[in-house]
Amino acid sequence: MNVLRLTYVLALLIAFSACKKDKDEDPICTQADWIGTYTGTADCDGNSNAATVTITASGDNIVIRYSAGSTTTTFDPLPVTNCMLERTNTSGDVTGSVMATLDGDKFSLTESVTGGGFNINCQVEATRD
Repeated sequence: MNVLRLTYVLALLIAFSACKKDKDEDPICTQADWIGTYTGTADCDGNSNAATVTITASGDNIVIRYSAGSTTTTFDPLPVTNCMLERTNTSGDVTGSVMATLDGDKFSLTESVTGGGFNINCQVEATRD
């Protein structure tokens, strides 16, 4: 009888765990969710400026362009995986990386360029207009 009761309890636990939604699931975003104009701030190495971010489509990818102060940065077409993208490229001894996330209308981007005399780190936080 104890074996039967244990089997029943195990079956219930398995059923509940199979039905439980994983809270750590990545949210789903499409290319269209990213496209738009966002305003916020860019903090580059401690210097904060108002920023405007424009995201457009390029085939299946997106192009991110942001202006902050007197600087404009454009990222070549980047592939989107749901609500996050990451890209790192190295040319010679210079490495550039970008990571961006989208949470509803909130856009965040982290950019860094190191090597070749560069050590630039920028954080952009913006909200869709």
